[in-house]
Amino acid sequence: MLNRFFIAACITFGIAATLFCRAQNSLPAADNLRLQFPDSKMVMLEKQEHLNINYYGGQWNIESKIKEKTLYLSDAQLFSQKSIFITGFDEINNLEAKTLVPVKKGKKTEFQEYAVENVETKDVVMGSIFYSDYKEKKFVYPALQDGAATTLSYTQVNKEPRLLNAFYFSNFGGPVLSSVYSVSVPKNIQIAYKLMGDSVDNIRFEKTEKNDLTTYTWTAENVDDLKPEENAPSSSYYEPHVVVYITRVTGNNNKEEEVILENADGLYKWYYSLVQNINRQPNEEQRQLVATLTKNVPDDTEKTRRIFQWVQSHIKYIAFEDGLGGFVPREANDVCSKKYGDCKDMASILVQMLRLAGVPAYYTWIGSRDKPYSYYDVPSPIVDNHMIATAKLNGQYVFLDATGEYQPFGLPTSMIQGKEAMIGIDKDHYEIVKVPVIAMEENAETENLNLAITDRTINGTGNIAYTGYKKVFAQYDKLRADAAGKSGNFYNEYLRKGSNKFETQQVNATGFNNNNAPELKMEYHFTIPDYVTKAGDKIYVNLNLNRKYQQAAIDKKERKLDKEVEYKYVEDYTYNLQIPDGYELNHLPPNATFNDPEFGYTATYTHGNGSVTLHFRLYINHLMLKKNRFDAWNSMIEKLSDTYQEVVVLKKAG
Repeated sequence: MLNRFFIAACITFGIAATLFCRAQNSLPAADNLRLQFPDSKMVMLEKQEHLNINYYGGQWNIESKIKEKTLYLSDAQLFSQKSIFITGFDEINNLEAKTLVPVKKGKKTEFQEYAVENVETKDVVMGSIFYSDYKEKKFVYPALQDGAATTLSYTQVNKEPRLLNAFYFSNFGGPVLSSVYSVSVPKNIQIAYKLMGDSVDNIRFEKTEKNDLTTYTWTAENVDDLKPEENAPSSSYYEPHVVVYITRVTGNNNKEEEVILENADGLYKWYYSLVQNINRQPNEEQRQLVATLTKNVPDDTEKTRRIFQWVQSHIKYIAFEDGLGGFVPREANDVCSKKYGDCKDMASILVQMLRLAGVPAYYTWIGSRDKPYSYYDVPSPIVDNHMIATAKLNGQYVFLDATGEYQPFGLPTSMIQGKEAMIGIDKDHYEIVKVPVIAMEENAETENLNLAITDRTINGTGNIAYTGYKKVFAQYDKLRADAAGKSGNFYNEYLRKGSNKFETQQVNATGFNNNNAPELKMEYHFTIPDYVTKAGDKIYVNLNLNRKYQQAAIDKKERKLDKEVEYKYVEDYTYNLQIPDGYELNHLPPNATFNDPEFGYTATYTHGNGSVTLHFRLYINHLMLKKNRFDAWNSMIEKLSDTYQEVVVLKKAG
């Protein structure tokens, strides 16, 4: 029963506090900050974290002292609720929080303290993760108002030395005046670090040694608030942060030196220890299943295809996280009998079934494109967040991610394109291999339409085909429409072009429920009433029925971040207009083209055999559009917008 996964264990406890105490006026004036940050509702005055790492007697002691002080300039009530999230590898102690409310005392301003009295601790369901060891500590700042400030302090204990948190110098919601992160370690512990994100050159670094302790300190001032933007990469790409990881530790009497995360070797050693004892004894059910699926199949590629598609269609993907369970795959025997599992469980059953079939198969750790890190630069679990299986077929690695419900065999999920995969060969060997980025030509949308004019209405027949990721995402779009009860209007919305009066008459679709099909195809009839303009003896028709990029210019004043694309693709449209009886061509629009290595289009008009044809092709050949390419992109959109306005003119013959 999965219902127990949703039960929140709520614990309420008091925090020792003194109400209505007075504090000295040590805060900057809110009015001054409003002038300095006119677009901000709040300013974090101080953000501090000090991490102490110790190892003695075979035991780790890792504690962070965290402090925050924030002043609210407007709409303070929006920030009254505060949540702190932790995993099963962490615990929080000594939490103190309070509100400082300004009170006028003649010419002076003092601050009256209102302490938080109750904190609620509960389990968290995060997105698609149904069972997790994430906890949320949630409370409300009392009496919060504009001009008031809040303070927060607590100790966070980390139980796993390989899972140190990154420190972000910025803050969601407002700028940070002072952001300081420090790490202290004794001489028997060695660490490494990596600064990531934008503006890291503005972060000051200092290393000091005193007695047996070495302290590393990073300080940033006036850190900008980078607001979320549509289709931006994850915040780890641009928010300045530091990743610290432990490389080596020496035990008692300066002996027993242990490599923790000095390089990818250390990370793989730990990862392998988590999987080495699973799937030691495949049960008879698994053996019989594999024998049935691969009966009379002579080659490994077809065996792999059949096993992959069986897992894809029979094992329901449900994400779980629970302590080390977030890292350790479950037994393939259990996954097979229960018919559900997370990414690690799907990798587990794939690897076991493939090995039973005699196919070389390996557990593979990988980060999605939300993770900007490399195993070579940051050999830490922060690099990855996903597990798949990898098979070696004809000397080539084939990446198998069965969490993609509609993923064709051999096509990696779009979220891992270009990412490093750590492929576990055996106890002592692994390979780091980059997943290929799928070429734009393989993700195609191809439409062919025959058009006729009846009075002022366009009547059309034709077909549209989707391949690669275009097909996969069309399948997901249909699935979402069905789940939302919008199946009846799906095709009309999905195929709409010309105007909002577009209406499909009949649709014949194939490939929606067939992952083996090379394409998803829709053959359809449609009408667009009132689309044709008639004036005197002339007819005006814009053959650019699909003008989806007309509003795609990027506002450089507003947008501060790069723009991410899910996959590279090509859109290819051929629209053939039959010239009505009694009319002839009066004006054929000029051809147009824009070519750039990362994007471009061509529009070509031809006339012959009593018809006019527009062949339009647009390509997107990037996964990330960098800010320094926005001008070039806007140049294309400007030219494309002009192309969209071109019309074919017909006139009465004679």
